[in-house]
Amino acid sequence: MRELGAALFGRHVTLAYSSDDEIGELLTGFAQRAVTAGHRVVIFLDTDSGDLERALGTAVSGAAPGQLTTLRFGTGMSGSFGGPLFGVADMLDLLGRLADETLGRGGWPAISLAGEMRWTDRPAWTPADLFAYEHQVNRFFGDPRVTGLCLYDRRRFGKELLARIGAVHPGPLLGFTLGGWGAHLRLTGELDASNTESLPSILDLVAGADSVVMLDASDLSFVDAAGAGHIVRFAASRPRHHTVVRCSRGVRQALQLVGAEQVPSLVLRDRVADVPVG
Repeated sequence: MRELGAALFGRHVTLAYSSDDEIGELLTGFAQRAVTAGHRVVIFLDTDSGDLERALGTAVSGAAPGQLTTLRFGTGMSGSFGGPLFGVADMLDLLGRLADETLGRGGWPAISLAGEMRWTDRPAWTPADLFAYEHQVNRFFGDPRVTGLCLYDRRRFGKELLARIGAVHPGPLLGFTLGGWGAHLRLTGELDASNTESLPSILDLVAGADSVVMLDASDLSFVDAAGAGHIVRFAASRPRHHTVVRCSRGVRQALQLVGAEQVPSLVLRDRVADVPVG
């Protein structure tokens, strides 16, 4: 079993599995760690996953009343979600309501969400819909109290589609947080080939701001050329408003190598002195 450590919390991660035993182990490990940490846990299952639902209820220990919830797709019974016309917007709305209920009225410190994504393998959800969903759902993970794990069955989803889906997940190496003055986006960890393609959907979260965007990359220890290019193009796409990037010398050099100095709206600031550089 792959280890699902505490570093996963506050991230949006995808994993592919190849057997029923493997997904059982992955979901049990995820749910147990989240329960132990005091999170509310919600797990989305496929219609015919009753055995998996029962196994989770038995294997996960120490859950308080209402702390662990499993929902199966379209059963029409209590503890189900979705139905024949259930689309991308409906799922995003459901996740938003769950997060609001959990972190607001529910009083839980965090929510961990996991999905057995076989429920999307239906005519109503095309590959384009699924990719759009995974792109848009990143908005929930700007709150470090929200964790997401998407599990895909290699036996039902093609290799090319899994690669595209995996690319839009920031994964365990990259974290981001929304908040602060104006439009403030903070990146932490590493931006490399494993997660670079998730950056456009993350930057989209502040793209519409009618103000300065502060991108705090002070705790970004590495950025590859592709990631740096996404940041520079983002700033160039907003010529009427500054994009201020606070970063280390290494990240600044990567941005300069891909043309940061040719974008007037992009301002680079040192992460310590907080003064314009370059």
